[in-house]
Amino acid sequence: MDHWAKIREFTRKEMAGEQFAGTDHLERAYEWCQKIGKGKGADMEILLTAALIHDIGLPIGRQKHYEVGLPKARVFLSELGFKEDKIKRILHVIEAHSRYGGPDPQTLEAEILQDVDAIEYVGAVGLIRGIVRAFHEGSFNGRVEDVPKLINELIQKVGEKFYTKEAKRVVRKRIAFLKTFSDRLEKELAGEE
Repeated sequence: MDHWAKIREFTRKEMAGEQFAGTDHLERAYEWCQKIGKGKGADMEILLTAALIHDIGLPIGRQKHYEVGLPKARVFLSELGFKEDKIKRILHVIEAHSRYGGPDPQTLEAEILQDVDAIEYVGAVGLIRGIVRAFHEGSFNGRVEDVPKLINELIQKVGEKFYTKEAKRVVRKRIAFLKTFSDRLEKELAGEE
């Protein structure tokens, strides 16, 4: 089994049962990191490895998942044969991936993964993930008429700070979709055709 297959097997086990940031999210993050990272000269092994394991702390502790998963990631990366220098660099990318906690990114790879994680926060995928997350956390009651407010919160939360122009462009397009969707939803709720 190659090392990518081992990483994916590890994340499938660690993320089993995760409802809104499971392995499908990790695979989309991996794909976006490939698209953005290659053109930026990123160390793709560090970036792609971090992309596949960045949320393994969620089952341990959702609020500080970017931090509580680090010991487990360190052990796994060591068992996989990574040298200490690479392990430290991957762990920094994982710890800095969240815009909502953790340290600021200090490397290109950390900047890219933080931007990629923001891509997943908005758009059609982001809306579905946001509804499920908010319902699960109790901040959304499931009422359709409250979805426009939730959409606005997603847009506000993702913010404007991006390290890569590629991610900023994608996020702007996805936010435009969310605004259009929210406008349409409000019209339908008001009884318009």
